[in-house]
Order: sequence, then C-alpha cells, then structure tokens
Amino acid sequence: MLKKLIDTNILIDRFLNPDLYKDIFLSDGIAYLSSIVLMEIRAGAHTKEAINSVKELSNFFKRVDRIVVPSTKEYEQAGEIIAKLQSVKNYNIKKCASITNDCLIAVSARSIGAVLYTQNKKDFQAIQEVYDFKATYV
Repeated sequence: MLKKLIDTNILIDRFLNPDLYKDIFLSDGIAYLSSIVLMEIRAGAHTKEAINSVKELSNFFKRVDRIVVPSTKEYEQAGEIIAKLQSVKNYNIKKCASITNDCLIAVSARSIGAVLYTQNKKDFQAIQEVYDFKATYV
C-alpha cells in the first residue's frame, strides 16, 4: 500500500481551500503526518479557528496512529544531510533555517517507505541529490 507523507505547504493550501489536492487525499494510498509538519502548521496558526483546525488534524492522525516522529538516528541522518548540503550545494543554513525541517521530513518519509508530497521542489530536489528518498512535486 502506498504511503504518502504530506508536506506543510500542501496542508496549508488545503486548509485555505478544501478543494485543492483532493487527488492526493482521495487516491490510493494512506496519508501520514510528520510531527515536523505538525509543528510548522501549529506555529502558523494564530486565530482560534486555525488553532482548532490544527487540533482536529492532529487528533485525527493520532487516532489512526499515523504521525511520524523522527528517532534519534533520523535526527543524526538529517544532520548529515545538512552537512552535505552545506559542502556540496553551498547551502547557508543561517539564511535557510527551514532546510533543517525539510531534512527531517525527508528522513521521516524514507523511514516509513513513504512518498513525500510537496510544492517545495527546489529544496527537496537538493536534498535528493545527497539523500535518497521519494518525492512527488505538485
């Protein structure tokens, strides 16, 4: 069964317009939520309505046991990816702090054998050049 890890940008767009990306959520496969994505979404929720929506999303994925939390080993792998991005791709993590989260999301996707669904082609393609994981760019 296809496993799908959904990136922050897709979930935010879907919150704003529930008709977007129906194909990802309604096609074959099972959607998973990264704890890193959950953190990013919660950080951007400032209204009572937005906070409640994030809680509903979180509660659903908790109920079906599909929240992916990186292990210590996966944090170490993400650190290795960040080091490679700095040396191979000249990333400056001080100017691009979100790359840390993206590396953790990529490692999480691979850890469960999932395809990452994202709009962030630039950063995730750079990560794919130094770390093997599957992604679909929408």
